[in-house]
Amino acid sequence: MNQEQIEALHERIPAKERLPPFSNIEKGKKQSKILKKIKSFLPFLDWLPKYKWKEDLKYDIIAGLTVGIMVVPQGMAYASLAGIPPVYGLYASFFAPIIYTFFGTSKHISVGIFAVGSMMVGNVKLRFAPDDIVKTWHENGTLRKEVSRVLGEVDFGFEYNAMDLLSSLTLTVGIVQIIMAIFRLGFITTYMTDQLLSGFTTGSACHVFMSQLNKILGVRMPRHSGVDACGNFS
Repeated sequence: MNQEQIEALHERIPAKERLPPFSNIEKGKKQSKILKKIKSFLPFLDWLPKYKWKEDLKYDIIAGLTVGIMVVPQGMAYASLAGIPPVYGLYASFFAPIIYTFFGTSKHISVGIFAVGSMMVGNVKLRFAPDDIVKTWHENGTLRKEVSRVLGEVDFGFEYNAMDLLSSLTLTVGIVQIIMAIFRLGFITTYMTDQLLSGFTTGSACHVFMSQLNKILGVRMPRHSGVDACGNFS
């Protein structure tokens, strides 16, 4: 009886097929690192199995209804600030939290559109896809209307509307943010000082307030840019 027959009789693993010492531990470590990497990109895989449905679900439903009631008028207002139909503000307010559910890392953060982003989008629309000029007048008891097409600053060589432009802008910004997330560039924000953030927030608030004065007063004012914007308004 040779060695192979003895090993087969006693149901032992042949020497050639035996794993080296501590190989299972090393394999487990590699699997753990891969799983940890996946959970860093998809955090819901970590917290969803630990979710306490009986204790937390009712409170989350109340919180969701509260946020939803607030987000509906807010989304419509921000869409108006961007110069687009209000329904697109509802779309942006609805889909952003759903996506953040799977990729987000904080349960206290508020996700969605905001005033500064809406104004930046509105400025792009004003430059490249301005609204048409509509003139109305009465002639012999008949209301007549004349629509004049206004061209943007850049001729792209093909026809497009405002939503085509803003959809492309949103897609481009999203791709850039995904690339930044892959390379973990969030650490750059740590180099922004408190003074910089305070100045940006204060300036944004003043800019939003000034941009809404024409709607508050009910008058149409031409848009101005630069340091003398307040002087031009007055």
